[in-house]
Amino acid sequence: MVSIVVLLVFFVLLAMMILGNKNLGYSWVFLSLVFFPSCIYFTQSPQISPQQIFLYGFLALAAIKNGHALFEGVFKNPLFAPLSLVLFSLMTTLVMNGGGGKEFYNAFRFYFENYAYWIVAFMGGLCYKENRIEEKWFYPIMAIFVFGIIELVLQTNYIFPLICKAFPVYDGYYDLGSAVSAARSYRNRIFVTTTHPTVFGCMLSCAFMLFTCRFKKISWSRNKVWFAWVAMLVLICCSGSRTAIACTLFSLFLWGLSKVSLKLKFLAVVVAVFLAANFTQKAIDEFSVEGQGSSLSMRQEQLLFSYVHFMNSPIYGNGIRYTSKTVMERDTYNDRVVDSEIGGLESVIFILLIDYGLLGFVAYFLQFIFAFAYFFKRRRFEYAQAGMLMTILFVMFACMSGEIGGNNTFAYMLIGYCLGACRVEEEDEKEEETKMIAAEETEE
Repeated sequence: MVSIVVLLVFFVLLAMMILGNKNLGYSWVFLSLVFFPSCIYFTQSPQISPQQIFLYGFLALAAIKNGHALFEGVFKNPLFAPLSLVLFSLMTTLVMNGGGGKEFYNAFRFYFENYAYWIVAFMGGLCYKENRIEEKWFYPIMAIFVFGIIELVLQTNYIFPLICKAFPVYDGYYDLGSAVSAARSYRNRIFVTTTHPTVFGCMLSCAFMLFTCRFKKISWSRNKVWFAWVAMLVLICCSGSRTAIACTLFSLFLWGLSKVSLKLKFLAVVVAVFLAANFTQKAIDEFSVEGQGSSLSMRQEQLLFSYVHFMNSPIYGNGIRYTSKTVMERDTYNDRVVDSEIGGLESVIFILLIDYGLLGFVAYFLQFIFAFAYFFKRRRFEYAQAGMLMTILFVMFACMSGEIGGNNTFAYMLIGYCLGACRVEEEDEKEEETKMIAAEETEE
């Protein structure tokens, strides 16, 4: 019965995207990333997941119903150049490693199922006045908060297995036949509908920063806004992800700096440096404990491991998904090295250098450099401020803990949304200026 309800929700959301307002398709794709874990599929070969159906469905509908918007989303996208370079780097890596037809098919799927979200998000941002996703977050946040607290108290996740069991194929780490929990004796952790607490923490951190920057513009009552803000912060802490907590606090610090005078900025920086100097050793001690998550010694092993494989082909890399095909096993934590001394390659830097070499490494980070530059030039807009902070937050997160469980596509959906919203705000500003100049000339 529960499986029928889950599948019914999937088909209702899909029908809303297909039959509803063409400008609101972004909201349904975004919701699919929140509701459906990235480890479930309708078919095994080829793998077809709920998220992929929403993604390809959105692009197909845009091509049929909204070709102009799709053209804008691709060719007017501020990230068109770095996204093209990413595709070029993938194809170069494939050719240099002797890939055939099947490898080209897999490479194109890998590219679209990761980077096409930038296009979807930018198109959604161009229609942000209709989408206004942050205005629709209250009840989803409350639902996630309730499920998260229940999971924390009972140390068992009930909603994740119910969703996963509704689909024919489950390719995850957890045994759905027993109680599902990510809690450990040394740390309580929750993950709700995602595949891992670290993924949950990253997604909440990005959403939290957008919500924070748009705090005053949200039309709810102040009590509801504050309650949702605190609930999101509590959920980030309950995720148990040290990376998510650290990145969120750092982003909040940067946001606070932007709101105060120069003198207070200087004072805040001095205090921050003093606190960092006093707590650095405690942080090192925390990350040095073996058997309680990723330790510093494990990260050192990962670095040495990555260096050895990187030197096999430093320019073009060893091939697309070389790590997952050759030296790793797949699980819900993403691609993890079998060797227990290495754990997982918990930094996007390691994966990029091994699989795609320096060319892929540069192409990947150019996305975020271009995005940050675009936001910085338009930092007078709140969406630009949110975009800058989320860009910084996600790059930090990816470098410290990697791209896992779809946290990258979720971040792209929010950052890209801000890119589109900034463009609309800038166009509106220019239009207002033009009207004012015309009015002044008429009076003269």
